Amino acid sequence: MATVTDFANVAAANTAGYTTVQYNMVSQGQRTYVTKLSKWINQPLSGYFEFAGLGASTVDQATADTNALTALNANRRHRYAAAPGQPSGATVVPDMHGDTHTVDVN
Repeated sequence: MATVTDFANVAAANTAGYTTVQYNMVSQGQRTYVTKLSKWINQPLSGYFEFAGLGASTVDQATADTNALTALNANRRHRYAAAPGQPSGATVVPDMHGDTHTVDVN
């Protein structure tokens, strides 16, 4: 059976087709760094949707990157292993409609 394994770093997510968008903003004198890791994924019956992990930090961009990667890995495990909180290496299972997804493809 297929498994969903966490990406070790942002470069690994990029290699799998996820794009990285980084920016920072200042609101009320507080700088916030933001990173989004995302990929457009095809749903055969409903078209494409953006699958992503978003991270923010008031410390630095590297912390925002780490937070985005953590969020993306959690979202991947939730989508493909069909339950929140699954560990890295969890088995891919059919969703509530009975569809088995290919990790990072659909």
